[in-house]
Amino acid sequence: MDSQYPVEEDFNNAVDSYSVTVNGFIFCTRHGLEVCEKCPTDNRSSNNMVVEDMLHERLTEDEYSTKWKGDERDPFTIAHKWTRVSKGKPGCIAHKTVACEECFNWGEQLYRGIHGNRKTRVSRLHRKSKDHTSDRLE
Repeated sequence: MDSQYPVEEDFNNAVDSYSVTVNGFIFCTRHGLEVCEKCPTDNRSSNNMVVEDMLHERLTEDEYSTKWKGDERDPFTIAHKWTRVSKGKPGCIAHKTVACEECFNWGEQLYRGIHGNRKTRVSRLHRKSKDHTSDRLE
């Protein structure tokens, strides 16, 4: 039965013969590489556009200008980490989940890489500034 509302296509998680897109990041299908000499492809530039706004919000200007390597950063790989799950969509092997935030949270992985895999430094400062802001409002 056809619905009057068309089903939205999930282009952030899709597979074709040339590329696999997982949580908005593009990799070569054959090797699971963001940068692949054999295919040949380098998807860092388009993938960085997915997370740049988030990084601008979470990093200080100094961190963004000195520590964020942009298109020169080390590339990601999903080789041996993804498989086709429900309806042929790409998902993680560990949880069999499409768009798995635990395995494929690219923004958080880049943020942690910039901060030496520490998660709490900026979020703790961010929380403090929010606490002080709410004090001023009362």
